[in-house]
Amino acid sequence: MRRTLAILASTAVAMSTVALAAPARAAENIPSGGASFPYVFISQCAADFNASQNNFTIQYTSTGSGTGKGNFAKGTFVTAMTDSAYTSGEPTWSWEYIPAIGGAITVPINLKNAKTGRTLGSSIQLKQTTLAKIFGGAITTWNHPEIKKDNPRIATALPATPITISYRSDSSGTTNNFLQYLNAWAPSIFGKVQDDMSTAFPGGKPPSNSVAGRGNSGVMANVLAKEGTIGYVDLGDAKGYPSARIQNALGEFVAPSAASAAKNLANQTNVGSNGLVQLNYKNRVSGAYPIAIFSYALARTDGKGPNGLGVRQFWDYVLAKCGPSRAASLGYVPVAGKVLAKARQLVQLIK
Repeated sequence: MRRTLAILASTAVAMSTVALAAPARAAENIPSGGASFPYVFISQCAADFNASQNNFTIQYTSTGSGTGKGNFAKGTFVTAMTDSAYTSGEPTWSWEYIPAIGGAITVPINLKNAKTGRTLGSSIQLKQTTLAKIFGGAITTWNHPEIKKDNPRIATALPATPITISYRSDSSGTTNNFLQYLNAWAPSIFGKVQDDMSTAFPGGKPPSNSVAGRGNSGVMANVLAKEGTIGYVDLGDAKGYPSARIQNALGEFVAPSAASAAKNLANQTNVGSNGLVQLNYKNRVSGAYPIAIFSYALARTDGKGPNGLGVRQFWDYVLAKCGPSRAASLGYVPVAGKVLAKARQLVQLIK
């Protein structure tokens, strides 16, 4: 479901000493959009930024990374966000990726205890290969022996409920990063890493027990609608819904949170000159949630696009103020360390 943020800065009217009203200066509108993963965070940053000054108004539309990249290349979005790199259709002018915010991809599960009727989603522990087998359609019931083996504490409570897979129907950076994780641990099951989940499944088509949803909100809506459904969304869109504990490279089963994702991302330091971070999905850090990613701003550096000053001011605001003050409370991880230093450097190149 597409969600649009349109927050207009208030206009101040200055009165002269001779009682003549000076004409108000309208704020310059900066249309932007793209990745749904950071929407909860970016929408708050835009609201704060727009309220803090009268020169520029940021409008952010959650369209998915694929549309965000396409609209940025066409100039429909003056600036944009994506969770994945271009594979084609790059802008013809100079531009850059700026790591703007981090966070966790959670695995929400709608499942009840067979004995008590209480929710089980946040109690379920999944190994990397088990997760891949579930999304690949090889494990189709919640009382499967492989799931029960890794969940001895609740094994007898796991019902024979059929598993339904909820996945993104649109071109998605969340999908791309989720596939990167699955590919790192189970390349024989998920051999493709791309924005389109529908053709990345084993055999090139969705399993019979799957259902598609547009955007992270659409995936989450499917999870909420039917018991037995599992999906993948950002922590912000999960909104505290019971999500699986995923095994990290140390063998620990870790619940998703801003704090556990931060432990992962703090150790992701392989940042390229173009701003892209090469994620290590086998990071051996105690307490680190393993499916954590960065989301990137897309911005022009050729000085020929509209409102370059406003774009630079906004992304500088996100990195310097909004991230440190807002990210954790919204379920995200502010960019820090080596990645932040590179991001701040790239922001200064925006013209």
